[in-house]
Amino acid sequence: MLLAPRKESDIRMNISSISSSSSAAYSKVSSSSSSSSSSSSDVSDLEKQKTNLESELQKVNQSKDDEKTKQQKIKQIQAQIQQIESEIQQKKSEKTDQNQNNIQQIKSLNTNNIKTTDNGGTSNTSNSTDSSKDTGNKIDVWV
Repeated sequence: MLLAPRKESDIRMNISSISSSSSAAYSKVSSSSSSSSSSSSDVSDLEKQKTNLESELQKVNQSKDDEKTKQQKIKQIQAQIQQIESEIQQKKSEKTDQNQNNIQQIKSLNTNNIKTTDNGGTSNTSNSTDSSKDTGNKIDVWV
């Protein structure tokens, strides 16, 4: 079965649509990556805060304040440390989720590009089987 030759403009349109969809997907993945790097700095900032609070906790324990005052300060600091630990866990979980989402997007993008390339390659091969007819159409093929 011989397929009708494709026009050069049709082929360029297909290639540009593949290119634009690839660019859009890359843009999404890229922006996700930048948000995950800001998430890393958030985690780093939280860990610094936690370290500072732990240092403050040691100072309170070594202070010469009365026991009641010490216990109140210790409770407050420990509550802050627990809150920060919870936030760190949440940020790390979000980062893991985002990384998994990025991987899925990349896999989907690769699968879509492979399917589109295979379809384009098949039709180009079919179009060029009857070389005895010169239609004047040019076909650019990129691999």
